Amino acid sequence: MRGLLDALAFHLPSHPLEGAVTLGALAVSAAAWRRVGGPAVAALATAGAAGAFFQVGHPAIPLAVAAVGLLHARSGRRIPAGAFAREIAIVLAGFLAYEAARFQVVSDPEPAIRNARRIVDLEAAFGLFRERELQQLLVGPGPVTAAWNLLYSHAFLAVVIGALLWLVVADPPRYRLFRNALGISTVLAIILIAAYPVAPPRLMPGLGIEDTVVNAGNVHKFANEYAAIPSLHVGWTALVGWVLALPLRGWPRAAVMFGPGLGMLLVVIVTGNHYWLDGVAGAAVTVGPAVVLLHRAAVAGFLRAAAAALPDIPAAAANPRGRVSTITLGGLFIYLGAGQLINPGFTDFWGYLFFQVGATLLLLLAAEAFLAREGGLSWLTHGIAIACSWADVLGTDGDLYARIDEYDKLTHAMGTAAVTAAAWEVLRAAARRTGSTRPPRDRFLLSVAIGVAAGIGWEVYEYLGDVVFQTTRSQGRWDTFNDLVSDTAGALVIAALLWRQERRAGAEEFEPGPRPRPAPPS
Repeated sequence: MRGLLDALAFHLPSHPLEGAVTLGALAVSAAAWRRVGGPAVAALATAGAAGAFFQVGHPAIPLAVAAVGLLHARSGRRIPAGAFAREIAIVLAGFLAYEAARFQVVSDPEPAIRNARRIVDLEAAFGLFRERELQQLLVGPGPVTAAWNLLYSHAFLAVVIGALLWLVVADPPRYRLFRNALGISTVLAIILIAAYPVAPPRLMPGLGIEDTVVNAGNVHKFANEYAAIPSLHVGWTALVGWVLALPLRGWPRAAVMFGPGLGMLLVVIVTGNHYWLDGVAGAAVTVGPAVVLLHRAAVAGFLRAAAAALPDIPAAAANPRGRVSTITLGGLFIYLGAGQLINPGFTDFWGYLFFQVGATLLLLLAAEAFLAREGGLSWLTHGIAIACSWADVLGTDGDLYARIDEYDKLTHAMGTAAVTAAAWEVLRAAARRTGSTRPPRDRFLLSVAIGVAAGIGWEVYEYLGDVVFQTTRSQGRWDTFNDLVSDTAGALVIAALLWRQERRAGAEEFEPGPRPRPAPPS
């Protein structure tokens, strides 16, 4: 509790110019927000800006409040005082809850340093640990370092608060999306920090990464020094860009969507506060929930349809494709179970294989039931999933992985092909249910991308298994590269076969009719 009170303690201006800038910003805020919502809104905005200054000790937030107020005033936008007060109360309550929660999460240095070493090893395994080089390249004389520190310590919150104030008046639906995503990301971040503490680069011995904030004579005001992952600096800034970019199109959309997050990622690396993987995690826990919230109707519809399809799984197991999968994979499942009962430990990774075969069968039957309206899964998708499961079990039980060098590449290609085929089938069903007119090329590219992404995820999983559980499944960079080549080949081949199969079936989406003639001018 003492730490929380210290963090909320008031700070006075450290320089007359700082005080003058802050007072000027507060005066502009009062005048501008009065035009936006009257005296009550002006009082709330100005008091909030003043409170932010006294809490963080810098005029960045008052300047942001003043700038947004001026933009609203010039455009003639208005907001009722009651609505503004309600949103201020919600955001303030969320902030105080976050502050209270993060002060309860105090991590031990030892596991945090151990986890940080794993992060460094993971980045280095792919040749992507470049944090030290970036800092050495971009940290320069005093003013340059001061600029990086300013962006890290103060511009971050100013951008987030400025975006909130802009959207609450200019676009309330997008504001609610932004606000709710911020709240969800905060909860996810607290859970992740408590479960997986990570020391920042500046606290890691032997990395040669400096703490630019401390070196400049400042201090960190963290509740928990060992909370590098996820980086909410990157996550929240990336969320700002994503939300603001929603109505844009073309290159401005890409610039606004990705620019802020990538810029803040550079800032946190240069100041020695985060690894780039921390930034990726931060973007995932912030933008991920926002995407789900934006498409919540579609997600809810999918979940309802999936739940409704569950009772149809027995019927799916009785149709010809389901029956073949049930017999072949069910037999493999029984073989693994019986083998373990008769001769425990008869094959390596028994539990993993047992779970994989059972999960594959269940997913095939569930997908068959879910896509029944579209004719279910194709024979090709069933076949590649069955072949992949059998190949993996035979490779382990029959020691084919050790005896045949290329066998691992074959199963990699087959596994990625199975994921790609499943993605193709789901995208095909979605296109038919929604009446989408997108060309099949888009489905081809997206399904291949999903398959390759699954392959990349598997490589990361193998590496983490080696680091955490000493499974010795990853055999170095060259092996990883060859695996990814096999993954890509498998995804491309199966997607091409599925595309050809549908073309031969004469699907209307692949055989467009003649274009209608334009109507004659009236």
